[in-house]
Amino acid sequence: MDVLDFGRLILGASVLVTACGGASADGDGDGGGSSNQTSPDMSSSGEPTTAVPTQSDSQGTADGTMGGGGSADGTGTTNTTNTTNTTMEETSETTDMSEPGCGGIDFLFVVDNSGSMAARQDQLLASFPGFISAIGASLEGLTDNYHVGVITTDDYEFNEMGCQSLGDLVTQTGGDDSLGQVCTPFVEGNRFATEMDDLSAAFPCMAQVGTGGAFVERPITGAIAALDPANNQGGGCNAGFLRDNSILVLVVVTDDAPFIVDQDDAHPDADTSGWYDAILAAKNDDPEAVVVIGFVPWDDTSCVFMGLESPNMIDFVQSFGEQGVLGSICDADYGSTFAEAIATIVTTCEDFEEPA
Repeated sequence: MDVLDFGRLILGASVLVTACGGASADGDGDGGGSSNQTSPDMSSSGEPTTAVPTQSDSQGTADGTMGGGGSADGTGTTNTTNTTNTTMEETSETTDMSEPGCGGIDFLFVVDNSGSMAARQDQLLASFPGFISAIGASLEGLTDNYHVGVITTDDYEFNEMGCQSLGDLVTQTGGDDSLGQVCTPFVEGNRFATEMDDLSAAFPCMAQVGTGGAFVERPITGAIAALDPANNQGGGCNAGFLRDNSILVLVVVTDDAPFIVDQDDAHPDADTSGWYDAILAAKNDDPEAVVVIGFVPWDDTSCVFMGLESPNMIDFVQSFGEQGVLGSICDADYGSTFAEAIATIVTTCEDFEEPA
């Protein structure tokens, strides 16, 4: 072996000894530095996973201090900075953002059951299949989840026992001009129909409520009672009907005109000041979560006693602005008003954001 080869051997051994460093079992070398080495994280498959550092440990300063905490005297500590803050914040922001669009539609039909409403109920039943079919086609890919309920404009004695008060959902009918049928059980076991039911049969059963009701009609008072939280909680007659993740479509069908002798919702002295707010309260005070369709004494009043319009009913529907759709109770076909409302319903569902 010549001198040059011997020198290379000595240099290689020196580098090896320096790299191995004579570290003790606790990781301390002669220089007093602590390596604090940890095993790599293992994934569930046994493969190691690697954390991505957020700051470099190779940077140093003129005084010998290293970016990872090491110093010129050999003392150092491993950087324990949380390397996942940025990723976690981005994930949190993504998680907190809820996608727009309603989870369903809660249809509440207020059907006047006073003595003059037989033909108007028939008109509603004739228009409903086309309306609900058009809704389904227009909302395809967005939602096909419906709750469909019916109430009357006064206490309804033909309903099941315990649920005969104004605002209670109809599950059975009786009296003149009604179908006189028990509509339950519905498929999902509630006191209202859903998309799981055959709505072409379920809706007429509920909505042909007959004409045995009082001439003191309270359609808006009834709607407010139906949407009252106490009535929608467990044990209530409307339990589960109104949902936070759905929009409300309120359909009022009444020929209630302002007669002085009838102290009802159409009376000129009726206090209507809280109607709008009460409906919004049921939807977390969100005016963009409600659509109101009113077939009321307006425009064509040829079928209304004395041909009177109903300012209280008209004002109620119009108080919802673009979310309100007016139609005449005397129209020969309710289909055109329902068709006009579909665009509003679709837009409302598309833009809906569920409350936090």
